[in-house]
Amino acid sequence: MQYTNKTKKISDQLIKILNSLDEIQLKEVKFDFEDEERFVWYYTPHEQNGLLVFNMKPYQRKLLFELLELVYSSNGFITAKNIISLESILGEYEAKNSHSTEGGNGQFIRSEERYWLAIFGDPSSPKKPWGFRFGGHHIGLTVNIINDFISIHPLFFGANPAKVIEGPKKGFRALSQEEDLARKFLNSLSDDNKKLAIIDEIAPPDILTANYRNFSSEDFNKGLNFNNLSDFQKDGLLEIIKVYTARFTEEYAKNYLNKISKNGFEKTIFGWAGSIEVSKAHYYFIKHNDFLIEYDNTQNDANHIHSVLRDFDGDYGLDILSNHYKSSH
Repeated sequence: MQYTNKTKKISDQLIKILNSLDEIQLKEVKFDFEDEERFVWYYTPHEQNGLLVFNMKPYQRKLLFELLELVYSSNGFITAKNIISLESILGEYEAKNSHSTEGGNGQFIRSEERYWLAIFGDPSSPKKPWGFRFGGHHIGLTVNIINDFISIHPLFFGANPAKVIEGPKKGFRALSQEEDLARKFLNSLSDDNKKLAIIDEIAPPDILTANYRNFSSEDFNKGLNFNNLSDFQKDGLLEIIKVYTARFTEEYAKNYLNKISKNGFEKTIFGWAGSIEVSKAHYYFIKHNDFLIEYDNTQNDANHIHSVLRDFDGDYGLDILSNHYKSSH
C-alpha cells in the first residue's frame, strides 16, 4: 500500500534514531535488508538480536516510541504500551507465586525494557527496500518499506496476564475486545452453526502459526463459512476483524479493509476450539483469502493471550517487494 507522507516520516524518525546511537549501538541495531534475520521474530520471553531498549539512553527511547506512534494507530500504540507495562505486573506475580506455568520461580527476566529494535537496510535510501522490527514478550512488529509502499505483517499482540488478578490494576484487560467480540459472535449463532464453528472441544496450547516464517492455509479450512451467517452475524464477524486491522495506523487500516472487502468474504471461515465458558481455555481463527487471524488463551489457567494477524502474500513485505522487483526488470 502506498503512503508517501507516512514513509517519509518513518524514514526521518529512523534516521534520527540512527544518528543518536554510538558505534556499539549501531553494530547491534543494523542489519542488511537481505539478511535472514529479517524473517526472525519472537513473542515469547526469548532473547533477540538487535538493540535492547535497556541499553538505550532516555532520549533514544523517546525517539523509539515516537517511531512506534507512527506505525501503530493511536489505540494500537496505547495497547502496545499496556502490553509492555504488564511485564512489571507479571514479574511481581511470578515472584510471589513460584508455581507459575511460564517460567516458574522467575526463570524469565520480566522488564519493560526487555524489547529489541532491529533496522534492516538504509532508511535514507528511498530506492532500495528497508524496514525495522520491534519486539519482545508479546509484541511483534515487522515493518517493511520500498519506495512509498508499506507492509506491516506479521502483527502480533499478546497479554499475560490477560486479566490482572491483583494489585492496583486489578481487572485490567489489555486485549478485551479480541475475546469479548468473539464470544458475542459465537453466542449469536444458531445451534447448528455453532456446531460447525466449534471444530474441537480442546483448544491448542498456542496459536498454530507460532512465529513460523511459512505456514499452510490448509490447516484452517474446517469451521463455519461466512455465507452461512445472517447479515447481523456477518457484521459481528467483521467487527472482530476490524479489531485486528485497527492495530495499524488509521489510513493503513482503512486501505487494508478496502482491499480485503474488494476480494470479498465469501470464502472466509471462522473456527473455535475449546470451552465456550469464560475463564476456560479457548482459541479461534478467522481465515480470509488474504489474511489469517489467530487468537489463543490457554496458558496460565486461561489468563494468557496470544493473537496475530498474518497476510498470506504480504508477510515480511513479500507482496510489495515482488511488485518492486517485477517493475525493476
